[in-house]
Amino acid sequence: MHTTGSIGQHKETLIEYIKKAASEGAEILITPEGALSGYHPNFDQGELQEALSEVLEVAKDAKIGLFLGTCFYEKVHENEICYNQVRVYNADGVFLGKHSKILLCSPVDAPGTGEMHDYGQGSLTVIDWEGVDIGILICNDLWATPGYTTIPNPYLPLKLKQMGADVIFHSINSGSNQRYKNFHESSVELWAFSLEIPILEVNAVIGQEPTNARSGLINRHGERAFIAPETGEHLFLCEIEFRER
Repeated sequence: MHTTGSIGQHKETLIEYIKKAASEGAEILITPEGALSGYHPNFDQGELQEALSEVLEVAKDAKIGLFLGTCFYEKVHENEICYNQVRVYNADGVFLGKHSKILLCSPVDAPGTGEMHDYGQGSLTVIDWEGVDIGILICNDLWATPGYTTIPNPYLPLKLKQMGADVIFHSINSGSNQRYKNFHESSVELWAFSLEIPILEVNAVIGQEPTNARSGLINRHGERAFIAPETGEHLFLCEIEFRER
């Protein structure tokens, strides 16, 4: 999904894909990082909440759940803090919880800037979805990319597995710099293989430039069971197989 437009544009795109996904039998729609707000903190929270209400109403009518990537302002001790989140709603539109990005990015030569300045830091959680425990990570949470990570690596995929996650949903907005592609893709494959857990990745796109982390499903053997095209917007449907407990 393109995430470089306005909240209104993003809302219309999400509504279109919600309807398409539901018509194809999807139980859940998973979006990239910043799919509603855009990947930045400079948005109008009132406009965002109005758009979110419309999106949720359409999803509720379509009987489909949402793992929705969006930045979102929350009040914490009288302060308005922006979080980079994936917000989770069931098919009835009920809010089940959220994951706010933890491993916030900043350049190694300027710690505390970038995302560390713009967003509050979240904590790890697992969402119970009809008996399936789903872990959520946002972009650098999984990778701890060299050059962009000044916080000690907390190995969040491992912690999610230890918390009982059956699958990890990874919402991404990583850009198109191909220098990082091999690192991004091998990292997720090795985590899926070493933890024996499937990981579903959904990245944002910018124009027709190829992403530096392909969307798709990596199975619990670390194999890419499905790969979405590297350029342009795409809606893809995956069935995830879980290891028996």
